[in-house]
Amino acid sequence: MAIKASIFRFGDVEVREREFSLIKSGEALPVEPKAFRVLLILLRNPQKLITKEELLNAVWGDAAVTENSLTRSIALLRRLLGDDTHNPRFIETVATVGYRFVGKVQVSEDSAENLDATGRGNGLNEGDYIKTSANGEHAAAAPNPPEQIDKWAGEKKSIAKQIERRSRLGKWVLAFATLLVAGLAVTIWYLRRPLPPLRVTGDYVQITHDGQRKNLVGTDGSRLYFNHLSPTSMAQVGVTGGAIAQIPVAIPNFAGLVDVSPDGSSFLIGSAIEGTLGAELWSVRMLGGSVRRLVDAASFDDAAFSPDGNSVAYSTPQGDIYVFRSDGTGAHKLTTRVGLPSFLTWSPDGSAIRFTLDNFLWEMSSTGSNLHRVLPVWSASPGQCCGRWTADGKVFVFLSGRQIWAIDERRGLLRHSPTEPIRLTSGPIRWSRPVASKDGRKIFAAGTTLRGELSRFDSPSKQFRPFLGGISAESVSFSEDGRFITYVSFPEGILWKANRDGSSPLQLTEPPIYPMNPRWSPDGTQIVYSDVFANSVSYVVSSTGGGPRRLLPADNGEQGDPNWSPDGRKVVFSTRESRTAKPELRVIDIASGRITTMPGSAGAWSPRWSPDGRYIAALGPNSSLQIFDVETQRWSPLVAKGSSNFPTWTRDSRFIYFLRIGSDQGVFRIRPTGGEEERVTDLKEMHLTGYFDLWFGLDPTDAPLLLRDIGSDDIYVLTLEEK
Repeated sequence: MAIKASIFRFGDVEVREREFSLIKSGEALPVEPKAFRVLLILLRNPQKLITKEELLNAVWGDAAVTENSLTRSIALLRRLLGDDTHNPRFIETVATVGYRFVGKVQVSEDSAENLDATGRGNGLNEGDYIKTSANGEHAAAAPNPPEQIDKWAGEKKSIAKQIERRSRLGKWVLAFATLLVAGLAVTIWYLRRPLPPLRVTGDYVQITHDGQRKNLVGTDGSRLYFNHLSPTSMAQVGVTGGAIAQIPVAIPNFAGLVDVSPDGSSFLIGSAIEGTLGAELWSVRMLGGSVRRLVDAASFDDAAFSPDGNSVAYSTPQGDIYVFRSDGTGAHKLTTRVGLPSFLTWSPDGSAIRFTLDNFLWEMSSTGSNLHRVLPVWSASPGQCCGRWTADGKVFVFLSGRQIWAIDERRGLLRHSPTEPIRLTSGPIRWSRPVASKDGRKIFAAGTTLRGELSRFDSPSKQFRPFLGGISAESVSFSEDGRFITYVSFPEGILWKANRDGSSPLQLTEPPIYPMNPRWSPDGTQIVYSDVFANSVSYVVSSTGGGPRRLLPADNGEQGDPNWSPDGRKVVFSTRESRTAKPELRVIDIASGRITTMPGSAGAWSPRWSPDGRYIAALGPNSSLQIFDVETQRWSPLVAKGSSNFPTWTRDSRFIYFLRIGSDQGVFRIRPTGGEEERVTDLKEMHLTGYFDLWFGLDPTDAPLLLRDIGSDDIYVLTLEEK
């Protein structure tokens, strides 16, 4: 019987339908079942446009899923095939409609045969006696005398009995050996089989219900400790829920709770150093409230208690990691300038320290040796971050793609753990750093349902009111003539173009690109933006649609906040060679492709060219606002104190507006020639959101635009099942 299927070949790829396998350059690649079925449908219909609805119905059937499931499968296939979204060799996207396989496909038939084999043995009948003549011919032997026949008959019966006894013994031995081999095989299989996968059972149980933004830090077993954000304060709640209680902290310039000691007796707390972005590290005892400065007049980025509470590891903004005793003595350096390590955590046995660096999980020994990536080849989900072990060290939970994943580190006799991380959560909730319960059976995490309301400042009423129907969008930009608008939907991260009133929207990008700060060219034909998911690579896309192209095709460095010159001939952008290097500003001539570095721009970023072409505003150290005079080629400071986020020019170039957060939160403006800054409006009671938790811009009348936070943020408990 033959089972017929197809083999598809294109490029260096072979897709075998019967074996459910994808082979690239001779190597079998793992592929999710849903993504494989999407690929089969496209391969069976080469050069044909398959709509999103057709693909969703064919692959997911009646399951309640969104287009994001299909988009994720397409992105996974492109990553496996080495395809480019913007210059596809295989899978082409038809914006808002569907997908088409554009590569040349060879199809052949694959058959698997199940054959039955039979045989037949021949032999002499019992009692036959054959002899061979000298010439090779067979002839019957002469009859034997009676006494010889009787003798042979007796011997024959004796031999038959021996054979019968041996046959019975052989059958018993064979049966016993078969059972022994089968039992041994089952035992080996049982001992070597993969451990059952971890999973979260039941519903997510909500512990808090105030909806305010939170940063969950730790637990002492009965209570959860967290930071309330905007403004920052420290609070606690029971692990089963109940009332939230604020915790007063007698430390100046409180910047947030950093960690809780394993026994819950002490806190690590940061305090801001005025006039800088640096902070000091303090230890506060729960009983008695004693306070001790641990890092004296030095900056730190993150810190964590050791499992026994006797030591503290901390990282600095310079990329160093130190360890000292919990009383602040005996400090020594473990690593030097490894990048910008954050979210430090110790293994339960104290032998290792893990942390986040450049969106990957890293590990080293607690003595500073053996620095390495935890998941060197895993790339199924972006942005590995913020991990912690369960107390028994069997599971390591972390974030990736704002969902909770687990690395199964259980061990058994001859049994191995899954080699790939296991996804524990899915859905619209985006999670923050998880915290395991003391018994390791539950996971606590703050879950956020992201939703914003685009709001415009109304000068007569001094209030922010919904704009464009209050859509959830950021990075709003208007064309020079004011007829069109672009915006990035939040949290989906899709760039849209529409009429000024929001009608007739046209999708310009799709995930995994997340555009930031799109800017119209002066003639309205092109839009430039940076992709925050791709290390701030900048792109240019036509305002009528089509595939985007890289602004700097030959440059793999960062290209953040691209901004057109008023004549449309140049684009200024910020760049840096590495995450620890200082940024600087460069200008590319669009016609010639020539790139020049702006003089004196070391440390500057987020440039904004004034509409009259006279100045370029940029941010410097500590987000201070600076101004560059194009004619004199000189820099001047404008705002030295406080942060100046999202600097934006007015249409007449008379003012630069900016957003300040923190204790003095509000919208301000200042003239490019200097002078005192002016407060436009106060934002102390307004919660903001966006990809960077805030966004700011101006409409064509220079009215401020913000994305008001109307989502929810609460702590949940998830039950972890471990078989």
